[in-house]
Formats: sequence, structure tokens, C-alpha cells
Amino acid sequence: MARRDFQKITWCQAVEDDFRNLLEQSIREDVESIGDLTSLALIPEKAMGCASVVSRNSGIIAGMPTVPVIVEAVCPDLEWTPAVQDCQRVEKGQKIGTLRGNARGLMQAERLVLNFVSRLSGIASTTDRYVQAIQGTGSVVYDTRKTTPGWRLLEKYAVQCGGAANHRTGLYDAILIKDNHLALAAGRAGLGPLEYNPAEAVRSVRKYLARQDELGPRPASYCRGCVPSTCKMRTSLIAAVAEVTGSAMLSSIIAKTPCYVIEQARGKNEQVPREPAMNFPARDVIVEVEVDTFQQFESVLDADPDIIMLDNMPVDLMKKAVKLRNQRKPEIELEASGGITLKTIRDVALTGVDRISVGALTHSFVMFDLGLDWEEVT
Repeated sequence: MARRDFQKITWCQAVEDDFRNLLEQSIREDVESIGDLTSLALIPEKAMGCASVVSRNSGIIAGMPTVPVIVEAVCPDLEWTPAVQDCQRVEKGQKIGTLRGNARGLMQAERLVLNFVSRLSGIASTTDRYVQAIQGTGSVVYDTRKTTPGWRLLEKYAVQCGGAANHRTGLYDAILIKDNHLALAAGRAGLGPLEYNPAEAVRSVRKYLARQDELGPRPASYCRGCVPSTCKMRTSLIAAVAEVTGSAMLSSIIAKTPCYVIEQARGKNEQVPREPAMNFPARDVIVEVEVDTFQQFESVLDADPDIIMLDNMPVDLMKKAVKLRNQRKPEIELEASGGITLKTIRDVALTGVDRISVGALTHSFVMFDLGLDWEEVT
């Protein structure tokens, strides 16, 4: 049976759009409306420079597509020549690319390039260590939603570069029944008795999804509070005005319009990470449920979730759960989660679980060490 999985975050228009938003803020906090005072004081306006971005340690590179965007935003006269690609392993002292052009522009671009590529390469390199630790076991490492606000798609992209898989992108694209959902339902919602055990919760979710399919396809609502046709009409009108006036500001507004982003992605046959789950058949929504005791695990097997998450479960109980799953419901996948480290992940993988989710990939990574080495201008 083919594995049902969450969407894979590759570099696409939505990821680049998030990056451009972060870049705009990063440039503002660096130079405001004043500029680089040190370079203005010391470097002649027409001075030229050449520098290589060099790895100070070994690991996996991620974030190379950010550099041309940085160059375009800071100083279009700069020339960027990449020496490696994302997902590539590099060694200490290896050149990853060269910047050449206006020296003032190069100085302003330096920290932006190093910060973004170092962060994403740090996530990719940390991920690679977890992936290598369970090599040959058959288990797959997954990330989580424990991401930096505003950075989620970029960080999940870096996880892919490191060789792991992406868990759900957000609350909108999969169902994951966690202990807090059950705790809230157990009389804490002010709505009277709403108690569920994990198995009952899965069955209730399946009924909800079936009802959504009975309603038939609904138009997507890409922008909060708007009707898609209206949004598209508004975008078209703005585009027409932008074309006549040549307004860069209006073009920028259009580029950030969700409808525009989605249409552009579809035109290029790219994925659309933010397309609402309600707009594809509900039967395609993955249903996962969290359990933390073996008794819960036994009861939820017959409810047929797609994935059962074994939360903070000891290794011996994981082995027991895998054995029972193999006997009764081999089509259900098991995911281990909770406090998993590089020291423990191989023991977890050897229990036979299919998936291992690790929050540390995006919340406890070490920044990759990159530096800028000046070269002689030729």
C-alpha cells in the first residue's frame, strides 16, 4: 500500500513570498531610511569588491535561492555566482558562491546572505544528523509545527534539504487529534458532556469529513473575508492600473495577493502550500490521532485512523504496539513523538515505527557557520 503523506515543501512561489516578506523587514531593521553609515563614511561610491561566501564547517546547504532575491533587493548591480546547490553536502573551507560588484552594496548584502543561508543550512545540517542516525531502519524522520513564526515554509523547506519529511504544514491541511482536544471535550468547553476517547474522536472526525464531501465542492476563500471571484477581479484591476502607470508599489501589492500567488503556482504546475484543505475531497485529508497509553492504542486501532502517534511512549511499549499493529491493522502507520534526541532516535527507529517526528529540527538547531572572504577584484 502506498504511503499517504503530507505535502512536501519545495522552493516555490509561496516559499519565496514568505522570504520576501522577511527580507523586507530585515533590510529595514539594518538600514532604516539612512543606510550603512560605516560604508558611506569609508567606502567610495564607485568602489568595487569581490568576496566569496565560504563554509567554516561541514554540513548540508539550504537557502541558495534566497541570495539572488537579496541581491535584487539590495543592489541589482551585484553579481552572484553560486558554487553549490541546495541539499549539497559541503566541507569546511569550501566556497559556496561569490559576490562581485559595488562594494557598498556588497557590504549591505553580506549579513543578509549569511543570516538567511546560515539559518536554513543549520536546520538542514541538523536534520541530516537525525536522518543519518536512523539510516537502514526503514523509519522516516519528520518535522513538526514547532517553527519560528513567519518562517514555517522556509524552515520546512530546509528540513527537506536535510533529507527528512514534512509533517502537516498547518492546522488547515490535516487532522491531528491531540490530548488537548480530548481534554477540552471532557467537560471543559462549557458545553456539557462532550467526552471522547481517542477511538470515538476518530470516528467523529470521519463522520465530519464524510459530511463535508456530501456538501460538494466549495469555492476557495484565499483572502480572509473575500469571495475568490471578487478577489481575482480586484487583482486584475490593480494589475491593469500597474501596467499603465508602471507603479512598482501596485506590482508589489499584486505579488502578495493570495489569489495571484495560487494562480501563478498553478500556471507553473507548482504546489500550493496554503490552498485550504476544504477545497479538495475530505476523504483525502489525513487523520492522525495521539495516544499515550497502550490501552488507548489498542482501542483506537479499530477506528482506522491513517496514523497513530505514540506520544512519549517507552521503547518497550512501542515495540509491543508495532507488533499488535502488524497483526491487526498493518495499513495503519505509527509515529513516535516526544523528547526524541540524537542519542535515542535509533533505538526508537529499531522498534519498527514508520515515522519519527522531531521538534528539535526547527527549534534546537545550530546555525551553520558561514563567512565572507575578500578576494582581489579582477
